Amino acid sequence: MKMAVFAEEALDNATSSWNAVAAPANRRLTYFGELAWVAIAQGAIFLGGLATVKVAAMVLGPADYGKLSVALAIVGIAQVCFYGAISQTAMRFLAFASAHNLLRDYKLSLVKLAGIAGALIVSAWILAAIFGLQRLAPIPVAILVAYAIISGAQMVAISVCNAARMRDVVGIAQTAEAFIRPLLIVAVTYMTVASAPNVLVAYLITTCLVGIAIVALWAAKEDKTRSSDWDLQSDKGVTSGHLTWTMTTFAAPFVVFAVLGALGSHGERLLLAKWATWSEVGAYALMAQLVMAPNVLFTAVINQFYFPLVFQFDPGGTRKTTRGFRLYLLISILGVTAITTIIAWSAPLLIPLLSTRAFLGHEHLMWFLGLSAGLFCLAQQLVLPGLRLNRPAIYMPAKLVHSLALLGLSLVLVPKWGIDGMGVASLVASATYLSAMLLANAWLKRNPKPVDSAEVEA
Repeated sequence: MKMAVFAEEALDNATSSWNAVAAPANRRLTYFGELAWVAIAQGAIFLGGLATVKVAAMVLGPADYGKLSVALAIVGIAQVCFYGAISQTAMRFLAFASAHNLLRDYKLSLVKLAGIAGALIVSAWILAAIFGLQRLAPIPVAILVAYAIISGAQMVAISVCNAARMRDVVGIAQTAEAFIRPLLIVAVTYMTVASAPNVLVAYLITTCLVGIAIVALWAAKEDKTRSSDWDLQSDKGVTSGHLTWTMTTFAAPFVVFAVLGALGSHGERLLLAKWATWSEVGAYALMAQLVMAPNVLFTAVINQFYFPLVFQFDPGGTRKTTRGFRLYLLISILGVTAITTIIAWSAPLLIPLLSTRAFLGHEHLMWFLGLSAGLFCLAQQLVLPGLRLNRPAIYMPAKLVHSLALLGLSLVLVPKWGIDGMGVASLVASATYLSAMLLANAWLKRNPKPVDSAEVEA
């Protein structure tokens, strides 16, 4: 009998020891699988994006491609100003809502915020119609509004799935969108007319299809998520109304942040449209996309994997910056530097390969635009310390400085030097932005303000 008891205890001890050893290994396998999905999805976005650029450039030509790029810039401003803020909020608060059993209220809060964003975009459309501003848009405003709202809602859904670490759902959706879009551009323009509005309709149809797929995959997989993934807490002071208010107040600075930086992130094509020809706008936009795409791919892979882990393991934002963040910055710097050098050096071959020879003539700008894109992406990577402490407002001055620098320099240089002047303005503005972000983080380090768990624990 004693031998049996002893054997049973030994087996239990051995099992416990094995679980203790196996748990970190299983966790590493999980992380590797998640990183693989993120890398696959971002690789598909990159390749699909290049295919979209190639198809759109061949179908439209430089002039119509310039009109499409300006239309996408207008949509991008709406997305960044409204849905970008909601996406950041969705990413930041899922762990908190899950830990306090407030997932239903979390979803309702996101729906409310997305509804407000859609209402504001429609209101802007109505005001544009009243004051006759629609004629300034290169594409019918109704298409722009529909695409802005639907693609914005998709952004929020993807952010929620990322925060929940449903990497496979995001990967499948993003991969599908990346390869369906160029095919639909060919199909729509073949059945109708090759024009910028029709190409944007292809964008809209793609987003609708992928959005439906995301909702279906999300609903199918949500029931299988485990509550053990979250550190469950019991805080009676956290209510649904408090959660909604906290999410709203968290999103508000991002809206201001985006409005201040809207010109800096999407304004180059809009400013060029005032002084340059549509063909020049198209050539500039294509080069800007070619240099930005690999940088976005690289940083998105890092961010989509790293940010949810940071927020899940430190939902209260109370831990100090670790070696992981320093390694994150080092990898970002090395990657962006390599990308900038390779893209700028291969510009004469890259432009005709990914578009047509009609877009050649300004390839020397790739050095300016490549370095500008690299500096801008590095500056964007520096927002994590403020996000972790729920203090994104400290980066508002940097965004404002970037937009003002771009606007001021473009007003002086573009009328004189054309798109060459915009390349110089873009580079100087990005360098200024990076400097301002470094100063903001230096100030944050000297003036720490721990987050009060009674106010915000996400």
